[in-house]
Amino acid sequence: MIVKKERKIPLKILKLEALLRRLPAHHSIRNKIEEELKKRKAGYRGEQAIDYHLKTQPIDDGLILHDNRLKQGKDHFFQIDTLIVTTRFFMILEIKNITGTLYFDQEFQQLIRKKMEKKRSFKTQSYR
Repeated sequence: MIVKKERKIPLKILKLEALLRRLPAHHSIRNKIEEELKKRKAGYRGEQAIDYHLKTQPIDDGLILHDNRLKQGKDHFFQIDTLIVTTRFFMILEIKNITGTLYFDQEFQQLIRKKMEKKRSFKTQSYR
């Protein structure tokens, strides 16, 4: 059984698209906004791709909950892309849509992406 609110286009994407429609083509921050929109759309497409695979793997004894915003403490919220709850386990899926070859460097606690012979590192967050 799948219990969820339908995954909708994120509000941030809609806002960025609206902003781009109103910004002049030569505006100094237009390229930055276009890059942000491109990354957000890639992330949304990644979530949609996972949704497709989850639909092909029925979970009879649990729930699949999408796009959950939860409160932590007085003023802090966090979001879970997908939460799978069964009688045997809970699984949190944080979905990223990153191109290239990914390496996890345990020594320096970072993710490294290699794409077209260029390397870029992403710092990991530790919650211990």
